[in-house]
Amino acid sequence: MKRRKGLAVLLAAAAALSLAGCGGNDAAPADAAPAEEAAPAEEAAPAEAAAVDLNVGVFYYTYSDTYISSVRTALDAALTEAGITFQNYDGNSNQTTQNEQIDTAISQGANLLIVNIVTSGSVDASQQIVDKASAAGIPVIFFNRAVEPDEEEGKVLGAYDKCAFVGTDAAEAGHLQGEMIGEYLLANY
Repeated sequence: MKRRKGLAVLLAAAAALSLAGCGGNDAAPADAAPAEEAAPAEEAAPAEAAAVDLNVGVFYYTYSDTYISSVRTALDAALTEAGITFQNYDGNSNQTTQNEQIDTAISQGANLLIVNIVTSGSVDASQQIVDKASAAGIPVIFFNRAVEPDEEEGKVLGAYDKCAFVGTDAAEAGHLQGEMIGEYLLANY
């Protein structure tokens, strides 16, 4: 559970920081108070200011996966606690559905995409999403599922400067789990 919560917090922080560094519209909204009535800028934390402007589309490959369901719960809580506006989407294990959802989110004003891609390790599927984000000028953060195969590392993630991946090395994680089990067995049996 700690690892899942950490992933959620990491994604939320990455989302806030990535958008904060991407610039934005400096114009005040029409209903904003005049400058002399507004609170001093020093009182608002930079991350809080960035969070207010975020409109995040979070795309899961499927809601039916138990692990992804727990990630969704934790990420929802972290985004809500941070005051970040977000909308979840269930790709229902269909890449075409997820791509259409991304188009919808962008057209509805999403300014950050967090994507758990349906077609893991597919350069074509990943590149289509990166191209959509790039055309809209918004960041995209992939998580948990491979964006590209090892032999094509950097092809997609290196194609757009507002693109990142948050995940683990599955083989290394397996080795670490094996070591932990071995150490436990030696210590307890």
